[in-house]
Amino acid sequence: MANRITLKIYDLVGPIWVSTDDGQKVFDKIVAAFKADYAVDLSFANHENLISSFLNAAIRQLYNGSYSEDFLSRHLAYVDLDDDDRIMLDRTIDNAKRYFANRDAYDQAWKDVVDEEVDEEFDEEFDEE
Repeated sequence: MANRITLKIYDLVGPIWVSTDDGQKVFDKIVAAFKADYAVDLSFANHENLISSFLNAAIRQLYNGSYSEDFLSRHLAYVDLDDDDRIMLDRTIDNAKRYFANRDAYDQAWKDVVDEEVDEEFDEEFDEE
């Protein structure tokens, strides 16, 4: 079993957890710990704000196939969470699993929506002339 280390998000990025750049810093530290053969207890203590885009950058990427769910369940624990944080974290993880299990379909659906919106905006712009 790998040695365990506690990574305190607060120590990495301060009390406001909203930017994807800060989420990326947390992700990078988690991956570095894994590469150094550490399991991680990720502490959510002492934050003022937390939004899903931060969690997407920090956590979602872990489910892209680089690590198995078994590995993550053995090597990553979330500590010091309140109920609202847990709900947001669980939603982020569930969405990541769904997305990466069907990435091509999700990407195509997104492309279809964006292309349709661009086409509609283009048509509206030229219909007004």
